Amino acid sequence: MRKKKERSELGQTTPGWITTFGDTMSLLLCFFVMLFAATSLNEVKVKQGLGSLKGALGGIVEGVKKESIIPQKGTVERLSEEMKEYIALEGLEKEVKISSLSEGVSISLSSPAFFDSGKAKLRKEAFPLLNKIITLLKEIPNQIRIEGHTDNLPIHTEEFPSNWELSAARAINVGKYLIKGKISPERIGVIGYADSRPLFPNDTPEHRALNRRVEIFILK
Repeated sequence: MRKKKERSELGQTTPGWITTFGDTMSLLLCFFVMLFAATSLNEVKVKQGLGSLKGALGGIVEGVKKESIIPQKGTVERLSEEMKEYIALEGLEKEVKISSLSEGVSISLSSPAFFDSGKAKLRKEAFPLLNKIITLLKEIPNQIRIEGHTDNLPIHTEEFPSNWELSAARAINVGKYLIKGKISPERIGVIGYADSRPLFPNDTPEHRALNRRVEIFILK
């Protein structure tokens, strides 16, 4: 009877490897929980963490800048401000207009200033301005739409049978210049509107001149 009792007690003893296996599983669980927490980091958690540190360490992290942890915005608004400064510095307020719209920022180029009448080839006066735009566009990944517009005076030449071809060709040449400046063609779209979207009635030479334009939209 004594031998049977000893065998029964030995049969209930937990094997030693079970303890090691349990410890290993616990460590793996902790590892994956920490990994999940690290990959789920967001701005709110960063702010909460900074607040906790500041309270616990008595303001040691007061000097830590938010920008060093949360990336700055690559903004269309900043591009707009820099373009306005450049235009004012170069005295181009009459030739170039900057507008902030719900879809992004519009840079409107006066066709009379940057294209000869009835032509689509860019004048050299446009190059410094477009180079500045290219520099700023390289800092952001936004899509770009280029629109060509004319007045309502008809054109009928071998190169441009109508204002549709002229407006499209001007927009295309601006797009080609941006691509030549290393802006990806995948970001660029061009449209020719002819005289279908005037800013003003085509009733005076001044209004017609304002309607002749190329607009570069940097989309949000």
